[in-house]
Amino acid sequence: MELREHMEQLSRKDRFPFHMPGHKGRFPSLFGKFDPTELPGLDNLHCSRDVLRRAQNLVADIYGAAKTYFLVNGSSVGIMAAISALARPGDCVLVQRNCHKSVLAGLIHSGAMPVWIEQPFCPRLRHWLPPAPAEVSKLIAAKSIKAAVFTNPDYFGLAPDIAGLADICQREKIAVIVDEAHGAHLAWGQDCGLPKSAVTAGCSVVVQSPHKTLPALTQAAWMHINDAALAEGLQETLNIFHTTSPSYLLLSSLEFAGTWANAHGTAMLRRLNMLAKALYLRSRQLDLDFRQPAYNRDWTKFLLPNRRGLVKLLYSQGIYPELVQGDKVLFMLTMADALETKGIAALYRILPLIASLPGRPVVEIAPPPLPRQEITPREAWLRPGEIVPLHKALGRIARQVLAPYPPGTMVIGPGQRLEQEHVQYLQKLHAKKVIPQWLEVI
Repeated sequence: MELREHMEQLSRKDRFPFHMPGHKGRFPSLFGKFDPTELPGLDNLHCSRDVLRRAQNLVADIYGAAKTYFLVNGSSVGIMAAISALARPGDCVLVQRNCHKSVLAGLIHSGAMPVWIEQPFCPRLRHWLPPAPAEVSKLIAAKSIKAAVFTNPDYFGLAPDIAGLADICQREKIAVIVDEAHGAHLAWGQDCGLPKSAVTAGCSVVVQSPHKTLPALTQAAWMHINDAALAEGLQETLNIFHTTSPSYLLLSSLEFAGTWANAHGTAMLRRLNMLAKALYLRSRQLDLDFRQPAYNRDWTKFLLPNRRGLVKLLYSQGIYPELVQGDKVLFMLTMADALETKGIAALYRILPLIASLPGRPVVEIAPPPLPRQEITPREAWLRPGEIVPLHKALGRIARQVLAPYPPGTMVIGPGQRLEQEHVQYLQKLHAKKVIPQWLEVI
């Protein structure tokens, strides 16, 4: 933990700081002691040569990547930078329909044209299923594709055949960018049924959010690069997007997350797998099993059916889930739950109480076909927009990204023309208070 040691040494020497940050370490109850700026001995994130380079190389070695860059603006900045570095205006980029909104931001910055993958939809889960390799092959045969962006796994834990998708793209010299924000832990779970990591699958660029599934601070993320030839261009693009005032608290948490997971990750996930199996078994016994489609799935995303009064019951026990959406509730299980098992034990204890609550009606909403992409997201973004009620958006081209968060997956993107079926779908989402009643169009 070399970076942390340097921060501790500097905190003892820097008695009279006349530099940023403004709190100057005088409010330890709020900020702690270790929140320095880029002082001598702490290196420079935009051009690392010393302690940060060694910390990044350490994590690259842990994951088996050619290069790893630390990110302090979440996975979003890595996704935006990767697309902008690997695609130019007018280039076609293969994109999942349920991509994160940061992918749209990357398309806006790069000027690339998305080629959308039509994916099957699960009405029960109300979620798009992973893209099929056959559909990807068909699109590659029909279009000149420069890069592809896949998600592995998605917000609900569904994972594609990432190795198969990578192989299809790499045979055609297509760069593969993977949004693996929810998969930093996968590297240690291969012997307990977790999906394959995109890093192991040899994808060109893999962006992960250790803050989601490893012991790292919120916003702390990193980018793994398997193709060393891409490293310099990605660093240059990252420097455009990254803050010039990176938090060393975030950076040191990344160093910690990588080294801690490398030492304990396999054992923690094995223990977590046993605890999770108990949760899944008990939920099935109580008819609380939220039946999933038969896809490769990250079992650390635990779903229960929503019941009347469920949220109130959970909060009364100090249990706060990741997401409550319609008829489902999502709980994220991480290595921390294996390290300290009280949380899973508390959830296990109240499962019979949850089962006794009255059910909610299951409402299935099938999304319309993909809207037609009339112009690039960048072209739409650069045009003046008009905010209109949803019913007046018929026939217009969307200017904004409409992606309710969480999970941040796209519903409508810039440059897409809205037909009657799309407007009706948006109105249904508004009726459920998922989106606002207006949209910016051109």
